[in-house]
Amino acid sequence: MAEEAFRDLIELGDGTVVEAKAWRVPESKEFPEGLKYSFQHYDPETGETLLRYDNYNKHAGSRHHKHKDGKTEAVEFEGLKKHYERFLDGVEKNER
Repeated sequence: MAEEAFRDLIELGDGTVVEAKAWRVPESKEFPEGLKYSFQHYDPETGETLLRYDNYNKHAGSRHHKHKDGKTEAVEFEGLKKHYERFLDGVEKNER
């Protein structure tokens, strides 16, 4: 059974939103770290996703990946905290 590990919601000055969620799940082939997560930066008015990190499906040859500009790219995973910090850095640098 999944147990919430982390949740964050930030409304930014430009009207966009950062929503982050992570759950502890049983370790498995699908989730070898025992974590399931999604970090998303989006525009609530248009519904457009500006940047998203997740590990839901295996994309770009990696369980851990980011979505931006309609493309998917593998990202290194060094733990949940570092991963979220990297995501927030991308949001701050206006990575779109």
